[in-house]
This record gives sequence, C-alpha cells and structure tokens, in this order.
Amino acid sequence: MAPARARLAAHGRPAVTVGRPGRQIKAISSWATGAMLAVAAAALAHLCVAFLPLADIWAAHRPGGDASAVAGAVRLGTCAVLAAAVLTAWAAFAGWARRARSNLVAFGIRTGSAVPLRDVALGSVGRAPALRRRMSVLTWLWWLSLLVTLAAVGLGALAGLDNLREIDAVRDRVAAGGTVDGALVSHLFGRQLLLRLPGAVLGVVAAVSALVLIARVTSAQYGRVARIRGSAVPRATLRALRSTDDDWTVVLPVAVGGTIRE
Repeated sequence: MAPARARLAAHGRPAVTVGRPGRQIKAISSWATGAMLAVAAAALAHLCVAFLPLADIWAAHRPGGDASAVAGAVRLGTCAVLAAAVLTAWAAFAGWARRARSNLVAFGIRTGSAVPLRDVALGSVGRAPALRRRMSVLTWLWWLSLLVTLAAVGLGALAGLDNLREIDAVRDRVAAGGTVDGALVSHLFGRQLLLRLPGAVLGVVAAVSALVLIARVTSAQYGRVARIRGSAVPRATLRALRSTDDDWTVVLPVAVGGTIRE
C-alpha cells in the first residue's frame, strides 16, 4: 500500500495498479475533456474561416486603406487561430488516445488494428457483440467523415485557385480607394464562400463524431474500472482502487454514452 501511495503522490494524479507490477490504469477524464473542447474549437474556427469572404465583401463596399487593412487583419487572425486550434486539437486527441490505449494493456487486452483507434474503441467496451458493433460503426463513421472533410477542403481550395488573380486585383483596387463592380465582388467572394462551406460543414460533422467517440470510449473504460471494484480481486488492488475514488467514480452523462456494461 505504501508504494502505491508514494506513486500517487509523486505523479500528482490517480493511478490504479492492476495485473502485473508496473501496469497502471491511468485517469483519462481530464484528457478527454481537453480533447473534446479542442476538437470543438477547431471545428468552430474552421467554420469561421469559411465565412471570411464576407469580410472582403464588406471592405469592397468601403474603398480605402482602413477597411482593407481590417479585412486583411481578420483574414490573418482567423487563419492563425485555425492553425493553433487544429494543432491543439491534434495534440490533445493524440494524448487522450495514447492514454486510452495504454489502459488496454493494463486491462490485459492486445492492441493493434489497421484502422487507428478501432482497437481502442472495441477493447474498451469488452466482449458484448452489440456494443462492439456500435463502437465499430462509430469509429468508421468518424474516419469516413474526417476523410470526406479533408477531400472537400482540398477540392474547394483547388477550385478556388482559378479566381486568385482576380481576387488579388480587386483587393488591391479597393485598398487604393478605387471602386469595384458590385456584381463582380459578389461573384468572386460568393464563389469562395460556397467552395469553402461544404468542407466546413463536414468538419463539424467529423468533430461531432470525434466527440461522441471520445465520450463513449472514456465512459467504457471508467465502466471497466467500476467492474474491477466489484470483482474478486486481491485486497491490495481494492485498496489501490479506493485510493482513486475521487477520479474514477466520475461517469460521463448517460445522454452521451453512460457507463458501458460488458
């Protein structure tokens, strides 16, 4: 018991020891919350980028350097926020996935799948066929939505290359204080908006799929820990489990996933 308490104090976070010495169940609730917030922020930032052409339309109706500078600052700032949000979401999601996978080793489950995260998702819910089918569908839905989103964003960017020279010319003319035909402005920037919007909407769908996947896998692993508490395990293991009650008794809302039963 003393070594277990020393290990908890040293790392400053709960850890449940199971199986062979050195194998620990790591708490992933904080990582799950951080990953979900980061993914949602990235999807929102991507959606905002899709509507950036509206800033150019606004500036085109106000010829002069001030309005053009504001529109340019909005474009650069929003794109910088998107880049930071995507990197943060990727780092948080990868950190959560790494911890979730390491817990499967502690549970005694082998990992390894041609589809990333599929082994984590299926291993977390146990052997129940219905739960495994649902988790498999959810994993494939997330991957397909992510791939379709990337394809839509790429195709939209390629299609928008045709008008880059005209758009640059319009921006330069507006910045110099000249007037531009309203129909041309609506056509150029409206087309950019329409090309970006499908990828942004699909990105929201992919983000929702990722949020549900994170919630269900996290809840399933917490459910496994709850079952370990009620099983016939050595007294030392039960003491280690009780020492982390403040973290591992937290279960995500039933509307999102609930405690998964094996």
